[in-house]
Amino acid sequence: MRMDAAEQEWESPAAITLGKKVIEVDPARGYVRASYVAGENFINRGGRIYGGFLAAMLDGLCGHAVRSTHREADTPQVTLEMKTSFIGRADPGIFIGEGWVRHRGKSIAFAEAELRNEAGELVARASATFKVGR
Repeated sequence: MRMDAAEQEWESPAAITLGKKVIEVDPARGYVRASYVAGENFINRGGRIYGGFLAAMLDGLCGHAVRSTHREADTPQVTLEMKTSFIGRADPGIFIGEGWVRHRGKSIAFAEAELRNEAGELVARASATFKVGR
């Protein structure tokens, strides 16, 4: 039994802080698409979005993609490791992200995510490993 729509739409306080809005979730593919709003309160000294906020967005996308594949809504998961590559310029604004589950085993899942700016330019990508279950 897959999670229902309300369970799929639940967001953490961190995701709310990042301005996350879910656009699409496809549990069969382990896929999520969402937008984020990064305002002036997210900038570093150089006037760009601080990389830690981008990493948090990517972690959230990977995690949401993995969460969408759970059979039970209360299945715990935790990020074991994540590699982030900052590729393009990240100015304040809206970012569109996609996350995919690349492999899901009984207790370990591998996911990837990408963030693009409003112009569709790749800003950052990540790959992550998750522990699933107790």
